[in-house]
Amino acid sequence: MKKIFLIFNIILITSCSSDVTPTPTPVPKEEKVIFEQVIDKGNILSSKDFFDIGFNEYKEYNVSKLTEATEAWYGYWGPDEDNVKYYELRFYPNHSTAVSEGKAFAEDDTGENAKLERKNTMWRTGLSDRKVNASCEYSHGKHGTGSSKCGKRLYKYGDYMIFNNVIILCEGENSKEAFPLCHNLINIISNQNIDDLKWLDDMKKKSYEESILTPKQ
Repeated sequence: MKKIFLIFNIILITSCSSDVTPTPTPVPKEEKVIFEQVIDKGNILSSKDFFDIGFNEYKEYNVSKLTEATEAWYGYWGPDEDNVKYYELRFYPNHSTAVSEGKAFAEDDTGENAKLERKNTMWRTGLSDRKVNASCEYSHGKHGTGSSKCGKRLYKYGDYMIFNNVIILCEGENSKEAFPLCHNLINIISNQNIDDLKWLDDMKKKSYEESILTPKQ
């Protein structure tokens, strides 16, 4: 009798549950963010404006062969010390010059079609810095493809943005990764409204201390 009772209950529960229509799990909607690649707010920016908001420079490039450019810098920035990314900043006299003279150079240096061979690139200065690994050399394959030692991706900058008189090359595998990083930096330089930059001060102090403690070769 006990066994029959258990079996009956199982059958009853199963038959009841089969009549219940399962509630479909809602599919999360992806919010598409559209970034403008070329923006002009009418302001003329200098490297000092970027340094003041915490952009850390590695080196300044000679721009004698970067048509109409006034200065160019390679460095890094991030909203916090755990999210630092690399950028290249190219400055021009005004926005229209940045677009007319600098756009072709920026396209030549970014994305999977970046020309990173000395014989093909439009601007050789800083060429090694535009690779994911400066020691990587070209192998056979389409542009952006490196040797097996360095992996499939050779280029550092996924894309660029033109903001006022500045062309910003931004780290990433593609535009989807690069544009948000460009936008983050543009947003800060536009607002210049940071409440807490103590980590930047600490980083600069640490960098300075390391430089004076490290013996010169």
